[in-house]
Amino acid sequence: MNEKKSSAKPRRGNFNTLVQSGTEYIPHNAAIIIGKGTELGIDKVLKGRAKRKMITQKMALQLITIAKKKGSTEKIKSFWNTYHCQNKLYSFDGRMYGKYCKNRYCTLCSSIRKAEIINKYYPVLKKWDKPFFVTLTVKACRYPKLKIMLKGLIRAFKIINEKYRKRNQRN
Repeated sequence: MNEKKSSAKPRRGNFNTLVQSGTEYIPHNAAIIIGKGTELGIDKVLKGRAKRKMITQKMALQLITIAKKKGSTEKIKSFWNTYHCQNKLYSFDGRMYGKYCKNRYCTLCSSIRKAEIINKYYPVLKKWDKPFFVTLTVKACRYPKLKIMLKGLIRAFKIINEKYRKRNQRN
């Protein structure tokens, strides 16, 4: 006779516990928020964000129609991603959070990118006596002429810099 003996120990491979694993339980209606968020009490900031969002959505729709005419499906997905940037907003502890598309043609994301760059260089610029922002523009050129064009820009910048340095020395 073959009788099976019952034992108090669970068989190997069974998961017999009521203890939760180390992973935290997140309900289905909860959202994971990332970043510092935007303070909800400042109307000027919220109006500026809404204005940039409206501009981005109108621009994205126009870009989608152009991309459809040209048959660029990859770009269409990217433009729709930009259109839906910050569509769902979550508030927590007096701050507003949302998901960004991080595309370069999104006015919301590019404004954040610019602010991060400014904050990165601000400590160095703060030490300067009289900082100036200089932009040198030229017509676009083809790759073979790019090196020559850059040399010319650097030379032009040096001439401008020397001119104003001499002017400053003479008062």
